[in-house]
Amino acid sequence: MTAGLFTAKSGSVLHFEDYGNGPPVLALHGIGGGTYFFSGLAKRLGTQTEKHHRILSVDLPGTGNSTSSTHPMTLESWIADLGDFVERHIGEPIVILGHSLGTILALKAYATWPQHIRGLLFVCGLPKARAPIHEKLTARAESIDRDGIAGWGPKVSPGVFSAASLRMHPEIVGMFERLFEEQEPSSYTRSIEVLLAADLNAVVPTVMVPTAGVFGAEDLYAPPDAVAEFLARLPRPCRALTLEGSGHMPFFEEPERFAAAVDAHLRHLHTPTPAH
Repeated sequence: MTAGLFTAKSGSVLHFEDYGNGPPVLALHGIGGGTYFFSGLAKRLGTQTEKHHRILSVDLPGTGNSTSSTHPMTLESWIADLGDFVERHIGEPIVILGHSLGTILALKAYATWPQHIRGLLFVCGLPKARAPIHEKLTARAESIDRDGIAGWGPKVSPGVFSAASLRMHPEIVGMFERLFEEQEPSSYTRSIEVLLAADLNAVVPTVMVPTAGVFGAEDLYAPPDAVAEFLARLPRPCRALTLEGSGHMPFFEEPERFAAAVDAHLRHLHTPTPAH
């Protein structure tokens, strides 16, 4: 695994992790996340498959260990910096794996630099936040801006982990809660603002690259009915799997099944289509 810093043309500095070999996959985290969301996935796919995958993940500009030259951060500035990373660091077409907000970023990237994208893999994401989530995250951001982020970890975890995960994986939940409270509060609340302002529904019917998806049956952000409506509007069939024991964090909740599903999807996406 290689960890490093990439300086974009804008002046933003992106912290990244680069693991494995094979066709490149860029993993993009949701709000409050980071490269650590995908460390387990990268190690599993980089060492335990016959044909390795190259998994690259970044802390979005202005979050985690990355800095942003744009203040405040915007969806457009993120996409510009990520496009620069793809063009100058990766140097070949990629599959984007987008978790939650990462799904919105994946769709925006496809609309902005489609020549660099050979496939999209959606994880627990929708093209626009649903109304109940909009209300919940707006209230959360206002509270954190006013009173700080301390104490929010245990408040957030019941909304992102399934009931089974909360009961069976308290160590993982506790680690998530601790890391959640260690992030920069203003970066988190600004990420919420970017998420809630985004609507990529118009892009969905234009996606002509192969797509796949992994979703959680108990996900409150992207519940099965909303996911089904989203996928039905894609012009090409989307290979999708719902993990029954997962909420919004399948890479933590069912890591083996999640990795196996991603591996299967990536193998399908990487297989050349026979000429007719």
